[in-house]
Amino acid sequence: MTTSTDQDPALLGALRGLTDRAEIGELLDRYLLDFDTLLDQPRDDDRYRRIFTEDLRLTFPVGGHRGVAGLAAFQRTAKSQWARTQHLSTNHVIDLDPDHDPDRARLRARLLVAHVHPDGGPPEPFTAGSHIDAQAVRTEQGWRLRELTIHLIWTTGRRPA
Repeated sequence: MTTSTDQDPALLGALRGLTDRAEIGELLDRYLLDFDTLLDQPRDDDRYRRIFTEDLRLTFPVGGHRGVAGLAAFQRTAKSQWARTQHLSTNHVIDLDPDHDPDRARLRARLLVAHVHPDGGPPEPFTAGSHIDAQAVRTEQGWRLRELTIHLIWTTGRRPA
């Protein structure tokens, strides 16, 4: 016997969990892909409003940023010290309802990044292995990341001067 999803609350709940996790994981993927192509395809702050909340808190090993306003310029400055970057994220673990709030989620992931030096720099890339901790919230426009922290685990190669 088959059941329709409108008659099976457990199936509806499982489906919503899958779609929520997919949407949250895609936010991180979009952010990292956007950074890698930032200088080729300039971004403005509005683009980041599809990924982050207005009160965003970013924390990186080399600094951070608060709020979506000015984020595009902050990202361009960070990216400008490299000829190219490639961010690979994996092992996305998304915990929905972490504090008994169905409109909040926690995202954890692994991150491997290769930074290619500009011409005249060292030939080998600067690489880093990190893990990501992020908080997501459901808004009227869908899920958005409110906090994103990158924790450095290891590096190889030389950092820029």
